[in-house]
Amino acid sequence: MHPIILPRPSSAPARALAVAATAMLAACGGGGGGDDAPATPTAAQTRLCPAALDYNTTFTGGTGSGELVKVQIDTSRMTWQVTFLDSSVPRQTGTVQPTRSDPTNGRNVLRGTLKAETGLPTEKLNQCAFELSGASLDPNRPAKLFVGEGVAGGTIPGARIQFNGVLGAGAVPDTTFPYFQFIGFAQTETDLSKIAGQYHGTGFHEVPSKQFQLVAQDYRMALAADGSFTVCDNATNTCERKGNNFVPQPSGALLSTHYKAESQPPTLGSTLGKAYLIVGKLRGQLVPIMIRVGYANDSLANGPLGADDEIGIGMMAPAVAVTEGTVNGEYVGVDSNFNYRVTALVGAAATMMDPFRPSDASLAIPYRLDFAQQVPGVVRTSRREAPAGSAPTGKLMFTGGVFGFLEQRDSGPYFTVGAFVQ
Repeated sequence: MHPIILPRPSSAPARALAVAATAMLAACGGGGGGDDAPATPTAAQTRLCPAALDYNTTFTGGTGSGELVKVQIDTSRMTWQVTFLDSSVPRQTGTVQPTRSDPTNGRNVLRGTLKAETGLPTEKLNQCAFELSGASLDPNRPAKLFVGEGVAGGTIPGARIQFNGVLGAGAVPDTTFPYFQFIGFAQTETDLSKIAGQYHGTGFHEVPSKQFQLVAQDYRMALAADGSFTVCDNATNTCERKGNNFVPQPSGALLSTHYKAESQPPTLGSTLGKAYLIVGKLRGQLVPIMIRVGYANDSLANGPLGADDEIGIGMMAPAVAVTEGTVNGEYVGVDSNFNYRVTALVGAAATMMDPFRPSDASLAIPYRLDFAQQVPGVVRTSRREAPAGSAPTGKLMFTGGVFGFLEQRDSGPYFTVGAFVQ
């Protein structure tokens, strides 16, 4: 994966970090209110997440590996469970099938123990974050889950992927992913009459059979109540129907089959990948997360031969203007470089940092946000240290306390989804 680009230390990011840290501390009970305000016992403070969760709460969502999954945790027994509902990630190296979603003998379910997080700046944050013991393939980079009210994000078990190809095509270099990004929701919406509308979308895909080629998604979508849709690419301004109508699924997601990838043509065969829309219900709004599940098959016994294996995750938001100040807060997520990130947003300024090292100014990236919105719903970003209008520039979109962020960097597209903390 490409390394994250960090700004040189200066007074600007240090000041931005101080503002962000102050906002975070206030949100976590470390500030706010005048001297005459009555003291509030710590136990009575509003929690950032439920006090207890068990497997009756299911977070249905998508991953950066293009997998449809459900995640469950039990905070009493301190256990976790991940069920792979659809996936093109193979279960073993040297193969493309079966995948992690093959339910034979229950092998599409992974389990482990939870460990309470202790590395975040405040106890209020730590009590809503957990380490998924045994989920990461790198002991130095543990998988972590951040839980909120109705939403969970972080990482799930990773995988080692390698394949020699078929018919001289589709080879995948031996690559280990310690974990994969995840965001999921306790409640989802599948009624297309409620979801239909005009959306903006951004995302980040990879193509394993093309040396893990990185592909950005930057588009707008018109989605109808019958599940039909048109996607317009913002780079080329071309519009097309990319797949079959979205259809509600028992999983709580919407499925479009034969969904065209960003990287065309497929490495081998025809378009056989799928797209899932997981539409979360948060804070009275809808939060559409879209993943692409790739297709890879080297045996006619399992269906058509092919390698249409582009995978990834993105987010859509309504094409409605965002008012400056209404999206202030702290957001947490995982980026396309597999790094945990917290973004503190105040007015037209934002700072992205490492939540486990918030005082390290060298790891902070300060942004200026343009709420003028030539395109309603798309907030453009630039680096606060750089001259106005200079690269890299990015796009932010908001809905239901979640944002999607795409930035074009010299190293390639950078993407992250952040969920509101407080």
